[in-house]
Amino acid sequence: MSIPPAWHQQRRHELDWLRVLAFTLLIAYHIGMAYVADWGWHIKSQHQSETLQYAMLWSNQWRMSLLFLISGAAVSYQLQKHSGIRVIGTNSRRLLLPLLFGTLVIVAPQAYVESKVEGAIGDMSYLTFWRNYLGYPLGFSDPLPPVYLRLEPTQVIYNHLWYLLYLFAYIAVLWLLYPLLDSKRARCWGQWLGERTPQWVIIIAPALVLFSIGELLWKRFPTTFLLLDDWFNNARYFFAFFLGFLLVRSNSCWGSFAHYRWLTLILALSAYLAIAAYSRGANPFPAPLEFLGESLKGFIWSANGWLWIATILGWAQAWLSKPNLKMSEVNRAIFCFYILHQTVIIVLLYWLMRFELNMALEVTALTVLTVVVCILSYLLVRRIPGFRVLLGVNR
Repeated sequence: MSIPPAWHQQRRHELDWLRVLAFTLLIAYHIGMAYVADWGWHIKSQHQSETLQYAMLWSNQWRMSLLFLISGAAVSYQLQKHSGIRVIGTNSRRLLLPLLFGTLVIVAPQAYVESKVEGAIGDMSYLTFWRNYLGYPLGFSDPLPPVYLRLEPTQVIYNHLWYLLYLFAYIAVLWLLYPLLDSKRARCWGQWLGERTPQWVIIIAPALVLFSIGELLWKRFPTTFLLLDDWFNNARYFFAFFLGFLLVRSNSCWGSFAHYRWLTLILALSAYLAIAAYSRGANPFPAPLEFLGESLKGFIWSANGWLWIATILGWAQAWLSKPNLKMSEVNRAIFCFYILHQTVIIVLLYWLMRFELNMALEVTALTVLTVVVCILSYLLVRRIPGFRVLLGVNR
């Protein structure tokens, strides 16, 4: 009887696919934010759709958690193969340099467009705006109008790049814990637990943990994306990150998603339909359960988020576990797209709005132009050695 290879000797190709698909979904979601009715964003088209809310709700609870879970799995491989110091150094270059450059250069046009749309800066030129944007924290220019709540006290913002900051913080925490997690006793205990944990527990337990996080923290700590006081988001995203770190180390636990993929798909669809009904003002819950009120709603929300992640992991194992020679290039490109995309979307929409296109034409133009600009930017940046690291393009 042959012994299966250790977890770190297996290449889980589905993770490469999922990373690309998760970032692609994020880009599509941000295009949708410009058109979804009653949801605030940096810029809103004159065309607004209430129906779009249902599509946006579908991924709202799990989109970023999936990214953090995939990142946790990737870091698990890194820590197994390299020293902790090397992992921290590599991720400092991959995450903090794009975060710094993005904050100072890439995100600034978003603040400029939003300030223009709000009528807060009149006919101020972009160069004047950018000088104040960079200079005020250093004490040599005027403060900008407080259109962004997060401009204070530094007025420098990172917007969609918050993911880079949070991810690096979680990697740093995991690096500090890794000597304990990688000890002989911890490995033996983890192997014993992985072999004896029923597969269905992996499907149920994370939903219960996420529900507990929501019950304890959601109302007390509203989302800020400022890391240090963003306790609700930190709890759920670090949990997803740490779960990815652990799950990828157990063939049995990882395989549970493929085993239950049909069941999780049915449950995820049911949870989403309940959320969609609730968002329309209907009560989708049976009368005997109505007394549970907000707690039941919170559990359905949490279960929906986790069940879609479990479903996606399961079907990815079934469909996307084969190697693809082009995937490493696509993975390099998609991270660059992530860094650029929100600024590209906002600036392009600001420009397109002057043409007063109908909704279908405007959405099509915005989507196509966003993809084209991101691709051309990547093809240009990857040829400039000193610059590509600033946009997350690795060799």
